[in-house]
Amino acid sequence: MKVALLGDIGLFGKFCMTNNPKLKEYFAEVGAFLGQHDVVIGNLETPFVEKLSPYGAKSAHIYAAPLNVELLKYLHISHVNLSNNHIYDFGEHSYELTKSILTNNDIEFFGVESKQNFVEKGDVKVALQGYCSFNTNPLKVTFDHSKGVNGLDLDLVVENFKSNSDNGFFNIISMHSGLEHVNYPSQDDIQMARKLGDLAPYVYYGHHPHVVQGVEEYNESLLAYSLGNFCFSDVYTEKSTLPLIKMSENNKTGLILSLEISSTGIESYKSIPIYMSEKSMEFGNESVNINLDEYTKSLKLDFKLYESRRQKLVNDYISGRIKQRDIKFYFKRLNVNSIKLILASKLNALKYKRHVKSKL
Repeated sequence: MKVALLGDIGLFGKFCMTNNPKLKEYFAEVGAFLGQHDVVIGNLETPFVEKLSPYGAKSAHIYAAPLNVELLKYLHISHVNLSNNHIYDFGEHSYELTKSILTNNDIEFFGVESKQNFVEKGDVKVALQGYCSFNTNPLKVTFDHSKGVNGLDLDLVVENFKSNSDNGFFNIISMHSGLEHVNYPSQDDIQMARKLGDLAPYVYYGHHPHVVQGVEEYNESLLAYSLGNFCFSDVYTEKSTLPLIKMSENNKTGLILSLEISSTGIESYKSIPIYMSEKSMEFGNESVNINLDEYTKSLKLDFKLYESRRQKLVNDYISGRIKQRDIKFYFKRLNVNSIKLILASKLNALKYKRHVKSKL
Protein backbone atom coordinates (compact mmCIF):
# COMPACT_ATOMS: atom_id res chain seq x y z
CA MET A 1 0.00 0.00 0.00
CA LYS A 2 1.37 3.37 -0.99
CA VAL A 3 0.49 6.15 1.48
CA ALA A 4 1.21 9.91 1.38
CA LEU A 5 1.03 12.10 4.48
CA LEU A 6 0.57 15.88 4.22
CA GLY A 7 1.00 18.61 6.81
CA ASP A 8 -1.38 21.40 7.81
CA ILE A 9 -4.00 22.28 5.18
CA GLY A 10 -5.58 25.74 5.37
CA LEU A 11 -8.01 26.41 2.50
CA PHE A 12 -8.26 30.19 2.96
CA GLY A 13 -6.51 33.34 1.72
CA LYS A 14 -4.41 32.56 -1.33
CA PHE A 15 -5.37 28.89 -1.03
CA CYS A 16 -9.11 29.49 -1.40
CA MET A 17 -10.48 28.69 -4.87
CA THR A 18 -12.77 31.74 -4.69
CA ASN A 19 -9.76 34.02 -4.27
CA ASN A 20 -7.48 32.08 -6.61
CA PRO A 21 -9.29 30.27 -9.46
CA LYS A 22 -5.94 28.99 -10.80
CA LEU A 23 -5.16 26.89 -7.73
CA LYS A 24 -5.34 23.63 -9.64
CA GLU A 25 -2.58 24.87 -11.92
CA TYR A 26 -0.58 25.88 -8.83
CA PHE A 27 -0.76 22.30 -7.49
CA ALA A 28 -0.49 20.47 -10.83
CA GLU A 29 2.88 18.77 -10.24
CA VAL A 30 2.31 17.77 -6.65
CA GLY A 31 -1.25 16.67 -7.47
CA ALA A 32 0.04 14.30 -10.14
CA PHE A 33 2.51 12.84 -7.63
CA LEU A 34 -0.15 12.32 -4.96
CA GLY A 35 -2.30 10.56 -7.54
CA GLN A 36 0.26 7.74 -7.58
CA HIS A 37 -0.68 6.77 -4.00
CA ASP A 38 -3.42 4.46 -2.75
CA VAL A 39 -4.11 6.64 0.29
CA VAL A 40 -3.45 10.38 0.72
CA ILE A 41 -3.97 11.84 4.21
CA GLY A 42 -3.93 15.50 5.28
CA ASN A 43 -4.58 17.47 8.45
CA LEU A 44 -7.56 19.66 7.53
CA GLU A 45 -7.33 22.75 9.75
CA THR A 46 -10.14 24.78 8.17
CA PRO A 47 -13.76 23.78 8.75
CA PHE A 48 -16.20 24.44 5.93
CA VAL A 49 -18.40 27.41 6.82
CA GLU A 50 -21.60 28.95 5.43
CA LYS A 51 -22.48 31.20 8.39
CA LEU A 52 -19.67 33.26 9.92
CA SER A 53 -20.42 32.76 13.61
CA PRO A 54 -17.10 32.33 15.45
CA TYR A 55 -17.19 29.96 18.40
CA GLY A 56 -15.09 29.98 21.56
CA ALA A 57 -12.20 32.09 22.80
CA LYS A 58 -9.53 32.06 20.08
CA SER A 59 -6.81 34.45 18.94
CA ALA A 60 -7.96 33.75 15.38
CA HIS A 61 -10.77 31.78 13.75
CA ILE A 62 -10.04 30.29 10.32
CA TYR A 63 -12.39 28.64 7.83
CA ALA A 64 -12.87 27.44 4.26
CA ALA A 65 -15.63 28.02 1.71
CA PRO A 66 -17.40 24.74 0.81
CA LEU A 67 -16.21 25.09 -2.81
CA ASN A 68 -12.70 24.17 -1.67
CA VAL A 69 -13.58 20.51 -1.25
CA GLU A 70 -12.90 20.39 -5.00
CA LEU A 71 -9.25 21.15 -4.30
CA LEU A 72 -9.03 18.24 -1.85
CA LYS A 73 -10.42 15.95 -4.55
CA TYR A 74 -8.05 17.35 -7.18
CA LEU A 75 -5.13 16.56 -4.86
CA HIS A 76 -6.40 12.97 -4.49
CA ILE A 77 -6.80 13.41 -0.74
CA SER A 78 -8.73 10.36 0.43
CA HIS A 79 -8.62 10.85 4.22
CA VAL A 80 -8.37 13.87 6.53
CA ASN A 81 -7.60 14.23 10.21
CA LEU A 82 -10.06 16.57 11.95
CA SER A 83 -8.54 16.35 15.42
CA ASN A 84 -6.99 19.79 15.63
CA ASN A 85 -7.47 23.14 17.36
CA HIS A 86 -9.39 24.87 14.53
CA ILE A 87 -11.99 22.40 13.29
CA TYR A 88 -14.53 23.74 15.86
CA ASP A 89 -13.76 27.44 15.22
CA PHE A 90 -17.30 28.09 14.00
CA GLY A 91 -19.19 25.78 16.28
CA GLU A 92 -21.43 22.80 15.78
CA HIS A 93 -23.16 23.92 12.57
CA SER A 94 -19.83 24.27 10.75
CA TYR A 95 -18.51 21.07 12.33
CA GLU A 96 -21.51 19.10 11.05
CA LEU A 97 -21.33 20.82 7.65
CA THR A 98 -17.66 19.86 7.34
CA LYS A 99 -18.39 16.19 8.06
CA SER A 100 -21.31 16.22 5.62
CA ILE A 101 -19.33 17.81 2.77
CA LEU A 102 -16.48 15.35 3.23
CA THR A 103 -18.86 12.37 3.30
CA ASN A 104 -20.75 13.56 0.21
CA ASN A 105 -17.46 13.84 -1.66
CA ASP A 106 -16.17 10.39 -0.61
CA ILE A 107 -13.42 11.78 1.60
CA GLU A 108 -13.02 9.79 4.82
CA PHE A 109 -12.35 11.60 8.09
CA PHE A 110 -11.08 10.56 11.51
CA GLY A 111 -9.97 12.15 14.78
CA VAL A 112 -13.43 13.15 16.04
CA GLU A 113 -16.02 11.31 18.12
CA SER A 114 -13.51 8.46 18.73
CA LYS A 115 -13.69 7.72 15.00
CA GLN A 116 -10.84 5.81 13.35
CA ASN A 117 -10.43 4.77 9.71
CA PHE A 118 -9.45 1.22 8.77
CA VAL A 119 -7.97 0.76 5.30
CA GLU A 120 -7.30 -2.63 3.74
CA LYS A 121 -5.64 -3.55 0.48
CA GLY A 122 -4.91 -7.23 -0.05
CA ASP A 123 -3.11 -8.44 3.05
CA VAL A 124 -2.14 -4.90 4.15
CA LYS A 125 -4.24 -3.43 6.96
CA VAL A 126 -3.74 0.15 8.20
CA ALA A 127 -5.52 1.93 11.07
CA LEU A 128 -5.73 5.74 11.12
CA GLN A 129 -6.36 7.51 14.41
CA GLY A 130 -6.03 11.19 15.36
CA TYR A 131 -5.61 13.10 18.61
CA CYS A 132 -5.40 16.77 19.59
CA SER A 133 -3.18 17.75 22.50
CA PHE A 134 -4.31 20.26 25.10
CA ASN A 135 -1.05 22.13 24.45
CA THR A 136 -2.66 23.46 21.22
CA ASN A 137 -5.58 25.04 23.14
CA PRO A 138 -8.32 23.11 21.29
CA LEU A 139 -12.09 23.63 21.44
CA LYS A 140 -14.70 20.97 22.18
CA VAL A 141 -12.51 18.05 23.27
CA THR A 142 -14.05 14.63 23.85
CA PHE A 143 -12.80 11.22 24.93
CA ASP A 144 -15.83 9.25 23.76
CA HIS A 145 -18.27 9.15 20.83
CA SER A 146 -19.81 12.55 21.59
CA LYS A 147 -19.33 15.49 19.23
CA GLY A 148 -15.88 17.03 19.29
CA VAL A 149 -12.21 16.34 18.62
CA ASN A 150 -10.40 13.35 20.10
CA GLY A 151 -8.44 14.57 23.09
CA LEU A 152 -4.88 13.33 23.53
CA ASP A 153 -4.86 11.05 26.55
CA LEU A 154 -1.84 8.76 26.51
CA ASP A 155 -3.62 5.81 28.15
CA LEU A 156 -6.39 6.00 25.53
CA VAL A 157 -3.87 6.16 22.69
CA VAL A 158 -2.05 3.10 24.03
CA GLU A 159 -5.32 1.20 24.43
CA ASN A 160 -6.40 1.86 20.83
CA PHE A 161 -2.87 1.24 19.55
CA LYS A 162 -2.68 -2.20 21.17
CA SER A 163 -6.19 -3.15 20.04
CA ASN A 164 -5.43 -2.27 16.42
CA SER A 165 -2.05 -4.01 16.52
CA ASP A 166 -3.55 -7.15 18.06
CA ASN A 167 -6.06 -7.23 15.20
CA GLY A 168 -3.32 -7.09 12.57
CA PHE A 169 -3.52 -3.38 11.73
CA PHE A 170 -0.48 -1.17 11.24
CA ASN A 171 -1.05 2.11 13.11
CA ILE A 172 -0.63 5.60 11.66
CA ILE A 173 -1.22 7.99 14.55
CA SER A 174 -2.00 11.60 13.67
CA MET A 175 -0.84 13.91 16.48
CA HIS A 176 -1.76 17.59 16.68
CA SER A 177 0.73 18.73 19.27
CA GLY A 178 3.66 20.99 20.01
CA LEU A 179 4.76 24.62 19.89
CA GLU A 180 4.08 26.63 16.75
CA HIS A 181 6.92 27.94 14.56
CA VAL A 182 9.68 25.99 16.38
CA ASN A 183 11.66 23.36 14.43
CA TYR A 184 12.56 21.25 17.46
CA PRO A 185 9.79 19.14 19.05
CA SER A 186 9.39 19.14 22.82
CA GLN A 187 10.94 16.39 24.93
CA ASP A 188 7.40 15.33 25.82
CA ASP A 189 6.51 14.70 22.17
CA ILE A 190 9.75 12.82 21.57
CA GLN A 191 9.26 10.68 24.67
CA MET A 192 5.62 9.97 23.78
CA ALA A 193 6.43 9.01 20.19
CA ARG A 194 9.21 6.66 21.26
CA LYS A 195 7.07 5.17 24.02
CA LEU A 196 4.53 4.09 21.41
CA GLY A 197 7.35 2.79 19.22
CA ASP A 198 8.28 0.42 22.05
CA LEU A 199 4.87 -1.24 21.70
CA ALA A 200 4.97 -2.07 17.97
CA PRO A 201 6.14 -0.54 14.67
CA TYR A 202 3.98 2.40 13.57
CA VAL A 203 4.07 5.89 12.02
CA TYR A 204 3.89 9.03 14.15
CA TYR A 205 2.32 11.68 11.91
CA GLY A 206 2.81 15.08 13.54
CA HIS A 207 1.40 18.53 12.76
CA HIS A 208 0.46 21.88 14.36
CA PRO A 209 3.90 23.58 14.64
CA HIS A 210 3.49 24.84 11.01
CA VAL A 211 7.21 24.23 10.42
CA VAL A 212 9.20 21.10 9.64
CA GLN A 213 10.67 19.06 12.48
CA GLY A 214 12.91 15.99 12.40
CA VAL A 215 11.98 12.57 11.00
CA GLU A 216 13.61 9.64 12.79
CA GLU A 217 13.57 5.86 12.58
CA TYR A 218 12.96 4.16 15.91
CA ASN A 219 12.37 0.41 16.56
CA GLU A 220 11.09 -0.14 13.00
CA SER A 221 8.80 2.87 13.45
CA LEU A 222 8.92 6.18 11.62
CA LEU A 223 8.49 9.28 13.77
CA ALA A 224 7.74 12.47 11.81
CA TYR A 225 7.28 15.10 14.50
CA SER A 226 5.90 17.81 12.21
CA LEU A 227 5.45 17.88 8.44
CA GLY A 228 5.01 21.66 8.51
CA ASN A 229 2.46 23.34 6.28
CA PHE A 230 1.12 21.79 3.12
CA CYS A 231 -0.76 24.99 2.28
CA PHE A 232 -1.44 27.94 4.55
CA SER A 233 -1.80 31.73 4.29
CA ASP A 234 -1.30 34.83 6.38
CA VAL A 235 -3.84 34.90 9.21
CA TYR A 236 -5.87 38.08 9.72
CA THR A 237 -8.37 39.17 12.38
CA GLU A 238 -10.90 42.00 12.55
CA LYS A 239 -8.70 43.78 15.09
CA SER A 240 -6.05 44.95 12.61
CA THR A 241 -5.29 45.41 8.93
CA LEU A 242 -1.92 43.78 9.62
CA PRO A 243 -1.74 39.96 9.77
CA LEU A 244 -1.81 38.31 13.17
CA ILE A 245 0.50 35.67 11.70
CA LYS A 246 2.51 36.40 8.56
CA MET A 247 3.95 33.50 6.63
CA SER A 248 7.74 33.25 6.91
CA GLU A 249 10.17 31.33 4.73
CA ASN A 250 10.18 28.66 7.45
CA ASN A 251 6.36 28.41 7.32
CA LYS A 252 6.34 28.14 3.54
CA THR A 253 8.40 24.93 3.60
CA GLY A 254 6.89 21.53 4.37
CA LEU A 255 7.22 17.81 3.77
CA ILE A 256 5.27 15.11 2.02
CA LEU A 257 5.97 11.73 3.61
CA SER A 258 5.60 8.98 1.02
CA LEU A 259 5.41 5.44 2.46
CA GLU A 260 5.38 1.91 1.13
CA ILE A 261 3.62 -0.29 3.69
CA SER A 262 3.42 -4.08 3.47
CA SER A 263 1.84 -6.70 5.70
CA THR A 264 5.07 -6.70 7.75
CA GLY A 265 5.36 -2.93 8.20
CA ILE A 266 7.22 -0.06 6.51
CA GLU A 267 9.07 -1.25 3.42
CA SER A 268 10.45 2.16 2.41
CA TYR A 269 9.76 5.87 2.72
CA LYS A 270 10.74 9.24 1.26
CA SER A 271 10.61 12.68 2.87
CA ILE A 272 9.87 15.02 -0.03
CA PRO A 273 10.28 18.76 0.57
CA ILE A 274 7.75 21.27 -0.75
CA TYR A 275 7.77 25.06 -0.90
CA MET A 276 4.88 27.49 -1.36
CA SER A 277 6.28 29.84 -3.97
CA GLU A 278 4.15 32.52 -5.63
CA LYS A 279 3.42 30.80 -8.96
CA SER A 280 3.41 27.12 -8.07
CA MET A 281 4.19 24.64 -5.33
CA GLU A 282 7.85 23.72 -5.71
CA PHE A 283 8.40 20.04 -5.17
CA GLY A 284 11.37 17.73 -4.61
CA ASN A 285 14.93 17.76 -3.29
CA GLU A 286 16.42 19.54 -6.31
CA SER A 287 14.22 22.64 -6.08
CA VAL A 288 13.59 23.00 -2.33
CA ASN A 289 16.24 23.72 0.29
CA ILE A 290 15.35 22.36 3.72
CA ASN A 291 17.28 21.67 6.93
CA LEU A 292 15.68 18.29 7.56
CA ASP A 293 19.01 16.52 8.21
CA GLU A 294 19.91 19.11 10.85
CA TYR A 295 16.54 18.79 12.58
CA THR A 296 16.74 14.99 12.52
CA LYS A 297 20.30 14.87 13.87
CA SER A 298 19.29 17.19 16.69
CA LEU A 299 16.98 14.47 18.06
CA LYS A 300 20.09 12.48 19.07
CA LEU A 301 21.67 15.32 21.02
CA ASP A 302 22.36 15.26 24.73
CA PHE A 303 19.26 16.41 26.65
CA LYS A 304 20.78 19.66 27.96
CA LEU A 305 22.29 20.66 24.62
CA TYR A 306 19.04 19.86 22.81
CA GLU A 307 17.00 21.93 25.26
CA SER A 308 19.35 24.90 25.04
CA ARG A 309 19.13 24.92 21.23
CA ARG A 310 15.37 24.50 21.32
CA GLN A 311 14.95 27.30 23.83
CA LYS A 312 16.99 29.61 21.60
CA LEU A 313 14.56 28.94 18.74
CA VAL A 314 11.64 29.65 21.06
CA ASN A 315 13.20 32.89 22.29
CA ASP A 316 14.08 34.02 18.75
CA TYR A 317 10.51 33.44 17.60
CA ILE A 318 8.97 35.28 20.56
CA SER A 319 11.31 38.27 20.22
CA GLY A 320 10.56 38.40 16.49
CA ARG A 321 6.81 38.53 17.19
CA ILE A 322 7.29 41.30 19.78
CA LYS A 323 9.25 43.44 17.32
CA GLN A 324 6.38 43.25 14.83
CA ARG A 325 3.88 44.68 17.33
CA ASP A 326 3.51 47.89 19.30
CA ILE A 327 1.47 48.80 22.37
CA LYS A 328 -1.54 49.72 20.21
CA PHE A 329 -1.70 46.14 18.92
CA TYR A 330 -2.07 44.75 22.43
CA PHE A 331 -4.61 47.38 23.53
CA LYS A 332 -6.80 46.58 20.53
CA ARG A 333 -6.81 42.91 21.49
CA LEU A 334 -7.51 43.49 25.19
CA ASN A 335 -11.15 42.47 25.67
CA VAL A 336 -13.33 39.79 27.26
CA ASN A 337 -12.26 37.27 24.61
CA SER A 338 -8.56 37.76 25.42
CA ILE A 339 -9.25 37.20 29.13
CA LYS A 340 -11.20 34.02 28.30
CA LEU A 341 -8.31 32.90 26.10
CA ILE A 342 -5.80 33.32 28.93
CA LEU A 343 -8.01 31.39 31.34
CA ALA A 344 -8.59 28.63 28.78
CA SER A 345 -4.85 28.36 28.19
CA LYS A 346 -4.18 27.89 31.91
CA LEU A 347 -6.91 25.27 32.18
CA ASN A 348 -5.58 23.42 29.14
CA ALA A 349 -2.10 23.41 30.69
CA LEU A 350 -3.51 21.57 33.70
CA LYS A 351 -5.37 19.12 31.46
CA TYR A 352 -2.18 18.50 29.48
CA LYS A 353 -0.32 17.56 32.67
CA ARG A 354 -3.09 15.16 33.67
CA HIS A 355 -3.63 13.46 30.29
CA VAL A 356 -0.06 13.41 28.91
CA LYS A 357 2.75 14.69 31.12
CA SER A 358 1.91 12.54 34.14
CA LYS A 359 1.81 9.40 31.98
CA LEU A 360 5.17 9.68 30.25
